[in-house]
Amino acid sequence: MLCLIFYSLLAAQAARGQNLLEAISKVPALSNFTAFYRNNAAFANALLGNASNYPITFLAPNDQAFASYQERNGISLTSLPPATLLAVLQYHTLVSSLSKENLTGDSGRAGNTIPTMLTTQNNNRSVGISMAARFGGSQRASGQVVFIRSSEPSSNRFLLSRQNGLPQSSIRSGLSSDLSLLALEGDQGIWDGGRFHIVDGLLTPPQLCARTIRSSNLTSLDNALNRTRLWPSLDGSKNVTCLGPSNEAFARAGNPDAGLNETALTDAILFHTLDEVAYSDYLYNGQEFKTLQNGTVRVRVEGQGASRSVWFNNAKLINANVLTHNGLMHVLDAVMMPLEQINGTPSSTPSHSPSATGPSPSATGAANIVQVKYHMLLPVSILAITLYLPMAL
Repeated sequence: MLCLIFYSLLAAQAARGQNLLEAISKVPALSNFTAFYRNNAAFANALLGNASNYPITFLAPNDQAFASYQERNGISLTSLPPATLLAVLQYHTLVSSLSKENLTGDSGRAGNTIPTMLTTQNNNRSVGISMAARFGGSQRASGQVVFIRSSEPSSNRFLLSRQNGLPQSSIRSGLSSDLSLLALEGDQGIWDGGRFHIVDGLLTPPQLCARTIRSSNLTSLDNALNRTRLWPSLDGSKNVTCLGPSNEAFARAGNPDAGLNETALTDAILFHTLDEVAYSDYLYNGQEFKTLQNGTVRVRVEGQGASRSVWFNNAKLINANVLTHNGLMHVLDAVMMPLEQINGTPSSTPSHSPSATGPSPSATGAANIVQVKYHMLLPVSILAITLYLPMAL
């Protein structure tokens, strides 16, 4: 037994004494990235070999990722301009050393929003108090994020020479792109700068809201934003959470994207927009937000881990954390009803605790949507009659 412990300690020390290139070169499935690193060592080391960035976790694209990129785009990943390649590497670099256990515990199954080193491109958002405290301060945690949800834990031990047949986590990046993430366990994936895990594709940096919503095929929401001419203000604002009803939700509400006049429709969209970034793993039961329409949204959370469900007022969250350049969108299964209609008068002051991810509303730019486009808001009661009467018929 003592011998096993001794050899385990030796193996751990050896793993921590290797740089990233040495570590990934031992993984057959990373042969293409290993070759890329060797051929561009000065370029790669500027980010991945810079000890001032440590500890970090690098999400290494496997050989399938390289092949898929070339098949889809007709060019090799390695032929991209240096600036584009740098953004790719930055977005694949998490600002903390994360083990498999960090990703597969109870909080992991609920999901984890994690900042990356991508700070200049596709990132018009601010880090909130809780995320900054969790990931080393506001400056270190200021980069664009990914959202990781783990698979159910497996009793099988992953071997570096074999990837198939084992449960994998998923990682979400921009344009609702979900990749498989193979989290290495124990001493696997350790190097002197932190850890590495394996992904089967390239992460997509979050894009403008307009492109994201259209890519998600949310045609009714797109139509509503077109009719109200809110696209420029929405895309240009900072720190936004869009609570976007699905196409089916719009249909069940009587297609307000087509039926309401521009003023009422604008009011409805602002009622579904928060001027702060509210990632799903930072939401808690009873939390309240003020919308840009000055209505109140109350969060309800039931269950834990993989069985966790979230509602905003009456609407259930069915697709969480659709990342955008300036925040995110949560897709809902219903058009939200004003809280007064559901269970009486809401509290006058929303509950913003350190668990909320966004800065204070006064520090955000989302209010520009109201200032630029909409000044005379309909009372909520009028909106409720106009928007929800078709549901009662």
